[in-house]
Amino acid sequence: FPVTKITIRSKRFFKSPRDERRFNKLYQNVRRVYPLAKEAGRRLTALEERLKTIPESKHKAYTKALEDSLKKEFKKELMALTVTQGRILIKLVDRETARSTYSIVKEFRGSFQAFMWQSLASLFGSNLKSTYDSEEDRDIELIIQDIEAESYRPPLKVRRAATNSNSTP
Repeated sequence: FPVTKITIRSKRFFKSPRDERRFNKLYQNVRRVYPLAKEAGRRLTALEERLKTIPESKHKAYTKALEDSLKKEFKKELMALTVTQGRILIKLVDRETARSTYSIVKEFRGSFQAFMWQSLASLFGSNLKSTYDSEEDRDIELIIQDIEAESYRPPLKVRRAATNSNSTP
């Protein structure tokens, strides 16, 4: 007989309505960027596997072509993210890849490009060197666990807002 994994948690209580709104907003933001982080992790793994099979002299051309196709595919979606969602995405990419966004850019684009993107991120109060810490980011970790288990359901008002924002072209 297959055994189904069951996670039991107590009902979450908030100190104030403001804390509940803040958590629900965080839930919306994580829900929006988590699929992007998962895809980034998947694509990075595939890229690394592919680079092992082609000659090193073709690595740069291959990664440039891949970068161009990724820009076409994700530019619109990434440009629509808020600064807060971008910060969460940076942390979740680290969670999925076990490497900071800065180190990924540095590895594939070089130190100068990494420095330039880090400088741009710092203008918006972000840091590409941010790492994911499951203790420090425990609310995000709980939300991810709930998303993966499909168990957390925010209040109806928040669900409607998330549905409307996801259906907007």
